[in-house]
Amino acid sequence: MGIIHTKDFGIRYGEKIILSQANIDVPAGRFFAVLGENGAGKTSFVKSLIHQNHQTTGELHLNTTRVGFVPQFRDITRDYPLSINEFVALNYNKGWRLWLNPQEKLDVQEALRLMDLSNIAEKRLGLASGGQKQRAFVAQALVQRPNLLILDESTASLDHEHKVQLLKTIKQLQKTQNLTVLFITHELKLVSQFADGYLFFENGRVTQGDTDELQSLTMKITHIHEEDEVRHV
Repeated sequence: MGIIHTKDFGIRYGEKIILSQANIDVPAGRFFAVLGENGAGKTSFVKSLIHQNHQTTGELHLNTTRVGFVPQFRDITRDYPLSINEFVALNYNKGWRLWLNPQEKLDVQEALRLMDLSNIAEKRLGLASGGQKQRAFVAQALVQRPNLLILDESTASLDHEHKVQLLKTIKQLQKTQNLTVLFITHELKLVSQFADGYLFFENGRVTQGDTDELQSLTMKITHIHEEDEVRHV
C-alpha cells in the first residue's frame, strides 16, 4: 500500500458530488503532479488529506502523520514584520510556548539550508523577492521533516527561471530524502520535466498514470482549456 491509498473514495458538499469512487495509490518517494481544470476536485482532495474536509465516503488511507502543506495564497505585504527565519519557525510556535528548544532551532536552520535561505535568514519576509518568499513557504513546510509535501500551485506567481529553480530543489529533496511530493499545477511543461506520475481529476473521477503517458493526456487537457475559452468568449 502506498503513502496515499483510496478505495471507492468520494467527496461531496451537501448534495453536490465533487469526487466519486476514486481509487488512488501513490507510492512513497514519488513526485506526483495533480492535474485538472478548476473545480474538478483537486483542492477538495488535498483538504481531505490534511483533515480539512470531512464530507467523504469510502476509504482514505494516509500512511504518515508528517505532512507539509504549502497553500496557494499567502498575504505577505511589504510591511510584514517577521524575518524569514522567524516565519519558518512559526510551525513550532503554537500554544503558550513562544521559544524554540535546541532541536527545533536546528530543524529551522536545516530547512533554511535546504531551501538556500541561510544567508538571508534575517531578511524581512515582506521585503523578499517572489522566489525567496516561495522558498520560505516551502522551508516552513519542511521544518518538521514531513514524509509528504503538498504544493498548491506554488510556482504560479513566479517567472519561468524561478519556477525551474524551485522545482529542481524540490526534486533533489524528493530523491535524497525519499520525500513524496504532490504538486497541484496547470503547467504541463513543468510536469513533464519534474514529475514521475500524475493524478488527473475530471468530472468527479481520477485517472492515475506515469508521466510517459502524458502526451495523450496533454491533448485532452488542451482540448478542455480550448472549450473553456470558447465558452467564455
